[in-house]
Amino acid sequence: MSSSPCAPRSTLHSDSLLELSSSPPPMPPPTSGSRKPKKPPPITPRRLTRFFTPRTSSHGSSSLSKSGRQLQDITRAAVNRSRNASHKTTPRKTVNFADKTPETCVETPKMSSRKRKALYMSPETSPIQSSPSKRSKYITPPPFTILEDPPLLEEPAEYPTPIRRLKTLGSTSRKLQRSFGGILGTGRGFLRDHCTSWQDQTSDFYSGTEDRHELPPNAPPFCTAACNTNSMVAVGDEDGWLHLLDTDEGSPSSFDKPHVSWRAHSNAVMDVQFSSDDRYIATGSGDQTAQIIDARTQRTVSVLAGHKSSVKQVRFQPGNDQVVATSSRDGSVQIWDLRYRGGHINIHSAWGEDAPYACSIRTFAAAHADTNISSFTTKTLASGKSEVQNRRNDISVTALSFMSTGREHLLLTASDASTSIKLWDIRGGRYSLRGPDAPISTTRVPESHTRHRNFAINSLTLGGDASRLYALSKDNTVYAYSTSHLVLGTSPDLSLNSSSANQCQTGKEGLGPLYGFRHRNFHAGSFYVKGALRKASGDLPELLAVGSTDGCPVLFPTDETFLKRESHNDDDDDLPAWRPALPRTSSNGRYPSMLADTIPIYEHGTSLVRGHEHEVTSVSWSQNGSLISVGDDHVVRRWKQGPTARNLRVNGEAEGRRWQCGWADVQDGYDEDD
Repeated sequence: MSSSPCAPRSTLHSDSLLELSSSPPPMPPPTSGSRKPKKPPPITPRRLTRFFTPRTSSHGSSSLSKSGRQLQDITRAAVNRSRNASHKTTPRKTVNFADKTPETCVETPKMSSRKRKALYMSPETSPIQSSPSKRSKYITPPPFTILEDPPLLEEPAEYPTPIRRLKTLGSTSRKLQRSFGGILGTGRGFLRDHCTSWQDQTSDFYSGTEDRHELPPNAPPFCTAACNTNSMVAVGDEDGWLHLLDTDEGSPSSFDKPHVSWRAHSNAVMDVQFSSDDRYIATGSGDQTAQIIDARTQRTVSVLAGHKSSVKQVRFQPGNDQVVATSSRDGSVQIWDLRYRGGHINIHSAWGEDAPYACSIRTFAAAHADTNISSFTTKTLASGKSEVQNRRNDISVTALSFMSTGREHLLLTASDASTSIKLWDIRGGRYSLRGPDAPISTTRVPESHTRHRNFAINSLTLGGDASRLYALSKDNTVYAYSTSHLVLGTSPDLSLNSSSANQCQTGKEGLGPLYGFRHRNFHAGSFYVKGALRKASGDLPELLAVGSTDGCPVLFPTDETFLKRESHNDDDDDLPAWRPALPRTSSNGRYPSMLADTIPIYEHGTSLVRGHEHEVTSVSWSQNGSLISVGDDHVVRRWKQGPTARNLRVNGEAEGRRWQCGWADVQDGYDEDD
């Protein structure tokens, strides 16, 4: 047993405890004036269980003494417990210190440090935490205010820096544009946008004093064509002369002097074209013949004599320079093979019998004549046979063009009778020999023409990828056609499935134009006004150039990402895109038009002013990207690209800096700095 002063209380005999419990409680002593010392309260059975709670030995021993076992038996029998004692008992292993006095010291045995470590399982450096049972289980949070709307913070608005559009597309700017994906780059909205406007492709054209070539008087130029492999261009005039000019700025010969000139025809040269390797030059003349000239020796190789009127246009077949097509004012189209000689079949009085005549392998007579029965008459020959003649075979075939390589056997033609294009197959054995030749397809005339009158087509220009065909009409509009829609799938040559090669259907009407280009300075007042297209190469975009009666070439970007759905008339901004605009009238009032357009018409064009004083007839693109224009003022102009165009527009007439110069005329505000 321990030597603590409280130890004898745990060794009391059980008999004495019973005697004490049965004896009546002592009476309190009478009160007196003197204060008696306070004595400890008596031990009663009610407090017995609270005070004499069995404890384990401080040494952890499980053996008990005899009196301890007797006390344990008394406690287990619950002799000294009342009915509600279970609710008022002191928990086990605890001591009530309410009755502690200085005389009697009751101490709870301290647990060893070894048990404390085993109980808490925490490192020695950890602070002793309070019992979790003494913590409050439910804590009421402090009240707070719920805001229905976020607080308004007065902060200054931040605006992003606007994207500056490129003013000029020089070599550096074009390379930068291509590095961002160019035209095929992903842009904002449905249409791809490469942060440039359509004027950036046409605003930097200019012509200086050194870019001017003047022909001899009384012989205005009628046509021009560029070489395919070098920077030379050919110009044909009214007297039948051909002039070769070098458009390269670094060449020894200057542009104002011709490289070589010679007389090719006795009449005006109406059209000219180079072969694919530039070895031969094809010319069409007003002397009713065409000829093939060796470009190196300027000698005639073949004479194409078979038309009865002026030859309007002449074209080499793509991929085969031995096949040539010609169109004439007599309404016929002839296909020539330079590998065969014509002998004495077609002899021309101007050339004699010794000329190297070529052989015509196919003829489309009256190609654009009216096919009504009333248009034909029957003529009886000496042999007794009858021959069908067309009374309207004088409809001039003003333009023709071969399709691209792979479909080079297909030929496109247009006339001065209507704004209608026909598609032909130059291979033999496909049409009936009893009547006139029928085309594969014929495009539909624009609806605005059917309401007023028909207009002629001056020239046909095929796009760079052969998906678009541009027709220059005399109603002062350039119409764009889809080449895939020319036959509406009836021709196996234009379809992906070539299994039905022998099931071609002829005479099918195709679709009309998709859209058109117009400009306030573009007017086709004569049949000499032509168009030409520059194919996209390197960092140069595709551009369409046309002549004009107003005395200035006009450039149209063909990139369809610039074409947005807008009203056809600039004055009718509230009209929806599908609704036709009101009839137009030209800016100068000389060419009134009562046409109501039913297709989109765009005025995305730039005129090149001050370069010519009279009508600009023909244009062409040189191999280095320069534009060549000829006019009735006997002047041949070379238009280059560079920042000089903006300087000519901005700096004015001071010090004669604009003398004999031309530049691109852009919209107001384009040259202003941001």
